[in-house]
Amino acid sequence: MISTFAGAAGRRSRLHIVSIAGTLVAVLVVIFFINRARTDSSVFQQESASATEANQAVPPVELTATVPEEQPPDLWLQAYGSSSGNAAWGSAIVAPFDTLWSISTGRELFSPPAIVGDMIFIAGNDKVLRGINKDSGQQVWSRTVTCGLSGGVAADSTTVYFSGQDGYMYALDIETGSERWSTGLGYHIFTDACIFCDSLVLAGNSMGSIAALNRRTGSLIWNDTMDGLLLGPAVSESIAVFSSEAGAVGAWDIAGNSLWFRGFTSQPSAPSIKNNVVFVGFSTGKVLALSLTTGETLWETTLDGIRGRTVVSRPALTGDSLLVAGTCDGRVFCLKSNNGELFWETEFQNWISVTPAVCDTIVYASCDDSRIHLLSLNTGLPIDAIETGSYSGTPPVLAGGVLYTGNSAGDFTAIIGTLPTDSAEEE
Repeated sequence: MISTFAGAAGRRSRLHIVSIAGTLVAVLVVIFFINRARTDSSVFQQESASATEANQAVPPVELTATVPEEQPPDLWLQAYGSSSGNAAWGSAIVAPFDTLWSISTGRELFSPPAIVGDMIFIAGNDKVLRGINKDSGQQVWSRTVTCGLSGGVAADSTTVYFSGQDGYMYALDIETGSERWSTGLGYHIFTDACIFCDSLVLAGNSMGSIAALNRRTGSLIWNDTMDGLLLGPAVSESIAVFSSEAGAVGAWDIAGNSLWFRGFTSQPSAPSIKNNVVFVGFSTGKVLALSLTTGETLWETTLDGIRGRTVVSRPALTGDSLLVAGTCDGRVFCLKSNNGELFWETEFQNWISVTPAVCDTIVYASCDDSRIHLLSLNTGLPIDAIETGSYSGTPPVLAGGVLYTGNSAGDFTAIIGTLPTDSAEEE
């Protein structure tokens, strides 16, 4: 900053005229060079700002954030279609968007849906499981139970599995919706349905009881307990991992043997698994990576600027290198999954309480501001937003160029978009 002061010249003798003139010339010269320096500095700052903006649009050299496209699984054996917690399959889609179809159930939709073949299975708090043609939105069949449905749906080639707040686990014929079996586990069930090692179905209730049921008959094979309302599970090969709202995370094998158990002082998210590592977020804004086989801590990261109780959503793992999650203090963040280093973080004005869907270039984060926000996977910078009409409900699912999403008002919508240009994700 340059300050100029002008003082009133008093009466001066003629003998000082030459001195004053010389001083004025010197001042003018100084002002000229100062202004020139300011102009050069301004140009430099503009160039630096442009360079900074350009750098923000380019991922760090040491990490390639773009991940390969993945195809949806033939069988949806656990929530999100895999243990990674990431329900994004195939290329990203961007605007222009259009509604392929939409249905209204009248009650909250929180359960992660399942997709098998040309069907999508949707569970809601209206007590109904619906089998819907995923291309047309036509309801093929429905099954009503006695209480609301909150857990994720699983399905194989013949059967759909889901749990209810009435304390029952259900198995329905995938083509007709007729009941194959139902088994009462006592108390409410909020966990996701999960097929374990091709022969068992796993569930856990609100009192901490874990049950492994015969996949064909629903009969109890083994059971165990851990404190608190259970979350998960995530299954990788022959190991299943549950967490509980009381602060526990534990792993079991197919025979029901407890492999390891960890107790924490804060509430964990449902677990995700990739590359033999368990990833869990906590209500303190912390994220942990644990060994799948031993439970030991591999790394720990705590987000900066935590405001009170900051529940982290179930993490979504993508490729071999990135973890993305949301928080109830309104942020989406991306960590390097090998060491927990923060890659980027983006803040919003409302909760990001459900797991984002992360495809090859774009993150789809459902927010309680009634929008799904599209963020660049490379930078976290906003690209676009899709209006959803109500608070977050189901975690978004991207499959076959269609984004499927349910909200807290009970609306479930299939949204189609277009493939992005090469630079769309960096806008």
